[in-house]
Amino acid sequence: MSETDDNDEEPGYSNKKERRVILATAVVSLLTIGVVLFAISPQWYQNYGPVQPIPFSHKIHAGQYKIPCLYCHHSAEYTYHAEVPGLETCMNCHSLVKTDSPYIKQITEAYKANRPIQWVKVHVLPDFVHFNHRRHIAAGVQCQTCHGPVEEMSRVYQWAGLNMGWCINCHRDDNYLTDYRIKWSQKEKEMKGEVGKQQPMLDEMLSHKNPHNANISCSTCHY
Repeated sequence: MSETDDNDEEPGYSNKKERRVILATAVVSLLTIGVVLFAISPQWYQNYGPVQPIPFSHKIHAGQYKIPCLYCHHSAEYTYHAEVPGLETCMNCHSLVKTDSPYIKQITEAYKANRPIQWVKVHVLPDFVHFNHRRHIAAGVQCQTCHGPVEEMSRVYQWAGLNMGWCINCHRDDNYLTDYRIKWSQKEKEMKGEVGKQQPMLDEMLSHKNPHNANISCSTCHY
């Protein structure tokens, strides 16, 4: 009987098999670690509310003084992003209001030095997801729908889960576009100039099979 008859496997086969097992184990381990780190990362974690370099109370500004969200985050009405307002927006009021506050003095110094404040981002979506603020505002979606009762927050935190299921459930809701179409027809004459600018986007929004629902196709949220 030959030596190969004593061993059913070809020479080197067991070593290849071991390497494959080791490689598969390593891949699974890395994926597991990645999933765990993603799950516990505060940047995608509900109720995440980082400390900012200068305290800013939405409870005072948006709640007590009723300052509209779009006064500070005006880019949300026209672009994908609701940018953090520049210091010139703060100084519109605080060049006269509460100028003795230590925090306002910090903002004033930064403004005069043309030095931006390094605010900590609260709502951070994964790189493979995009969110269009302009489209949602045009559809009549309130800021609080995604951001929660910001007007009650002394420190802003991530109120909603912002996961895929949460977004899809909202997109399946019949109310937003229906309400918006009614409001739009009522204000069409007084906003005629804006209708011309917004209409192509609205045509796209209302073109899918059920115009009362937001689109839930993959390309709506994913690149």
